[in-house]
Amino acid sequence: MKIFFNFQFLSATTRLNNILRLATLAAAFLALPTHALAQSSCPEDLNFDRVVNGADTMIVMNAFGNCPASPASCPEDLNGDGVVNISDVFIVLDAYGNCPVPVAVPTITSVSPPNRPTSGGVPITITGTNFTGASRVQVRGIDATSFVFVNDTTVTAVTPPGAVGLATVTVTTASGTATLASAFRYFDSSWHIVLEQTPNSTAVPNATVRANIVATGFPWAVRDIGTGIEMLLVPPGTFNMGCSRFDGGLCNSSERPVHQVTLTRAFYLGRYEVTQAQWEARMGNNPSRWTGNPNRPVETVSWDNVASFNRRSGFRLPTEAEWEYSCRAGTTTAIHQSRPRPNGSNSTVYLYNIAWFSGNAGARTHAVGGKDPNGFGFYDMSGNVREWCNDWFGNYAAGNATDPVGPWHNMRAPTGSLRVRRGGDYFNYSVYSRSSARSADLPDSPFNSGVGFRVAKTP
Repeated sequence: MKIFFNFQFLSATTRLNNILRLATLAAAFLALPTHALAQSSCPEDLNFDRVVNGADTMIVMNAFGNCPASPASCPEDLNGDGVVNISDVFIVLDAYGNCPVPVAVPTITSVSPPNRPTSGGVPITITGTNFTGASRVQVRGIDATSFVFVNDTTVTAVTPPGAVGLATVTVTTASGTATLASAFRYFDSSWHIVLEQTPNSTAVPNATVRANIVATGFPWAVRDIGTGIEMLLVPPGTFNMGCSRFDGGLCNSSERPVHQVTLTRAFYLGRYEVTQAQWEARMGNNPSRWTGNPNRPVETVSWDNVASFNRRSGFRLPTEAEWEYSCRAGTTTAIHQSRPRPNGSNSTVYLYNIAWFSGNAGARTHAVGGKDPNGFGFYDMSGNVREWCNDWFGNYAAGNATDPVGPWHNMRAPTGSLRVRRGGDYFNYSVYSRSSARSADLPDSPFNSGVGFRVAKTP
């Protein structure tokens, strides 16, 4: 019993001393202002000067009483019991001193470009927060090289080699490690030789298009190792697909309705139509009618023949939407860029600069690449030979579309269904050379010397 009363006495003495201490502090800090309320990593620092002292004690004492309904408006209630009283004062007293410095934990918000080759050795830019003091960047747990601290929100590094697929990136600082899963994608770079990493302004005059190509992270111009076919990268984008007529001309009903199409993924497309030499090297024959120059486009090939070539070569045909997007190259007119009108034209006069058709071809095909290219760098899309596309032929659906693939995709098409062909050819009239013009034929029909193709590939 004696011990109990001694404990009570000591407790009361301690409380009395603390109260006297409060009185002394009150006299010293009575005139200090109360600051705006906000959250703090040091909740006892009620005036946010990074020090817990008598000023904070006075703030608590001035707030004595029941808290309002919202706890957020009663930061002086440090123990959360709904009342500001002497217990909260003691919490302040126990915390006297400097507040701890908050730890600036790093975060990663993005990595660009979004695609990088499996060979590694190419730069990436990492953006985020709190990178000051960063010392290391890793990709899939492997150290990146050439690490550079740019500023608190940006670091750069060079990727290590990696397997195809999504990669996790980490940035390590003294305060912690930031991680971003699926930060970028390694793509297979073993199938091609890079001819030009970025597009030049002569081939791709539009600065926005060039920037969009660079932003993908894929090289712009490549040559397929197996076939020697040169391919150019087409960036994602949105365009209006459908009827574009010449001045005074008409569109076919199959070109309507005009509808907005969005292509979400970059793809490669042959810079030229596949030549007779490229076909014969892979297939061992030359079905073409117009021979004599191996750089003429291969023709008199059916859709099925082309599918066989592509299976052997690792290619595919472009979808009809990919083809028109690539042909237009940003134009909305009947024909794509042509001298002297770089934004395209609705006049047949300028078709002579970009296409071989009945008005200038002399009823025969010509070596690929003999006319002006379009704004993406592609040749002969408006003439020489028509080109097979992957889609089955059908009417356009109303409304906007994203990555359309035509009717009956991955399904058994009805008997007698046709495959799409695009572009003009050497013996047809100018109306068939329009960017929106469509035609079709049976997939097993090889009996047309005006039909060839160009290849596509998804990186």
